[in-house]
Amino acid sequence: MEGAIDLRLVLTVAGMVASVAGAMAVARQSIKQLTALIADIETRLRRLDSHKDRLETEIKTNGQRLGILAQMSSPDALERRHRETGSLLARLEQVERQVDKLAAMHNGSHPATAKDHSK
Repeated sequence: MEGAIDLRLVLTVAGMVASVAGAMAVARQSIKQLTALIADIETRLRRLDSHKDRLETEIKTNGQRLGILAQMSSPDALERRHRETGSLLARLEQVERQVDKLAAMHNGSHPATAKDHSK
């Protein structure tokens, strides 16, 4: 029986089909696990990206603040501020001398006048 299908061939083909079906089931399960793993990794990656963006924003903000503080503390700015302070102190001393002079002229008492202005 050369052209006929014998029992050994049928069992061999059935075994191969069963092996392929089992391999397909294992592959399908592995694909589901890998898909879930990829989704988890993508979620983590998005969270890390958001965190990185927030940190970059903070770094830039702190850099700007540091630049402003550096400008405020620069020798030129400090010198200008000290000159302004010195000028203000000199003017204050001059105004105090003028007030003292006016107080000395007034001497704290009022001379009597001929007309009474209280009515």
